[in-house]
Amino acid sequence: MRAERLALLHGFAAFTLAGLVLAWGVLLSPPMEPLRSALGIELEGTRLVDGRFEVINLDYEAAKWFLARASHYYHVLFAILLYGTLAVLVWRYKPPRSGEVLWLAGLGAGLTTIGGLGYAYAARDPPLHGLFIAGLAVLFAAGAMALWSFKPRDPLGYAVSVCGVLLLIGGAIGGYVASNYMDKEAYEAFKSTFIEARLDPGVGEENELWRAWTGHAHAMIAVALSLVFAAALSLLELRTGLFTKLLLWSLIPTTTIMAVASYSVWFVGGVAHKAITPAAVLLTMATLLLSFMAKAGSPLEPRGILAWALRVGNIGVWAFVSIPGALVAISLKKPTAFFNPPLRDPAWDWVEVAFSIGHWHILLTAWGVTLAILAATMAGTRRAAISAMAVLAGFTLAGVGFVAYIFTADPGPYNLNPYTDPTIKFIVEPGLAILTLGLIGVYIEIARKALQTLRTEGEQPGAMLGSVSSETA
Repeated sequence: MRAERLALLHGFAAFTLAGLVLAWGVLLSPPMEPLRSALGIELEGTRLVDGRFEVINLDYEAAKWFLARASHYYHVLFAILLYGTLAVLVWRYKPPRSGEVLWLAGLGAGLTTIGGLGYAYAARDPPLHGLFIAGLAVLFAAGAMALWSFKPRDPLGYAVSVCGVLLLIGGAIGGYVASNYMDKEAYEAFKSTFIEARLDPGVGEENELWRAWTGHAHAMIAVALSLVFAAALSLLELRTGLFTKLLLWSLIPTTTIMAVASYSVWFVGGVAHKAITPAAVLLTMATLLLSFMAKAGSPLEPRGILAWALRVGNIGVWAFVSIPGALVAISLKKPTAFFNPPLRDPAWDWVEVAFSIGHWHILLTAWGVTLAILAATMAGTRRAAISAMAVLAGFTLAGVGFVAYIFTADPGPYNLNPYTDPTIKFIVEPGLAILTLGLIGVYIEIARKALQTLRTEGEQPGAMLGSVSSETA
């Protein structure tokens, strides 16, 4: 089978897995508690305590259950997004050994999903956790194979390669953190620090594993975003010139410095931000400018909506992540016009936790949204482009609501039911609903394209799903 068609089928499979896992996540969200109760689903360690939504369950053992579930859930979602990213890369670049890479990635994502969700929500059985670890290892192998076989030919190709190396390094660091769970004393100290840091973010830096984990978590999502941006931009026609070339080549050093500095938090602590912050600013500035260097057609066409999505998405990163993040960082230890008293003051320290969680979720959602719009490009229909527009609009509206929620908060205790806040009810939730409708539309179009591909291959005698024609390899 041609690499492009095989990638489309695996992209559809990744989209399907992501949809199922996201639906499960919505069911687990605090507002769905009445439905869960009706279905007989009980979550030990839930944040919902006596009708109040705590930042984290105040019972230590219960909080450990909550963090274990959250950790497995997000690793599963990350694995599926990596699977979808590899499908996009094969579709775009058609490297050698495409079939092996995609089948390995699909196997890894499947094992991670079954083992991770099974262990987190069904039974704490070691074999399930073994499946989870095995899935991550297989996915790591698929990434290494893809990187080995990929031959970059331009700045964006080299940026993809560098991002791939940085993701593998981050995966190894994550493995180091997880391996320390075998040391009961180290495990208990890490979990205790993790729980305390949800209530007082300043305490985390004292624990070595917490520092390794936070560098891993932040760098992985940032590098993944850089990778999918480079892949998406490579599909578009760019304006030529020296400035464009400089911007393209700048993606490599800025991403590298940002990631390596993030990983170095493990060794040097918060001082690493002296390198992380300027590198991240230069990287996001470069991606913003490059998005406007792409020639944008009609947003009603698949390639047109991709160009517009990169522009709107990069503006969104500045509006919802970079600028608010800088204001929050400045406000941690001294009052500002936006936050008075400072966020580390007991009167308002919950805001930093809420912002950090939302900050990370916006970046994770941006990765998924980019892949969804790339899926619309793969589908190649006007209906897919219109659905992608809805995805982009919903993402933007939800981001506006998140920033409004943080910056309109009043000093005082944590709101024990934040889901009643007007910005959540009337901006964030409608935005997420629009985004969901758009995702459904894109999914239908990619499903049609996948079915068409299967029918086409079925008409060719001897067609094999696992083989890739030498024409494109």
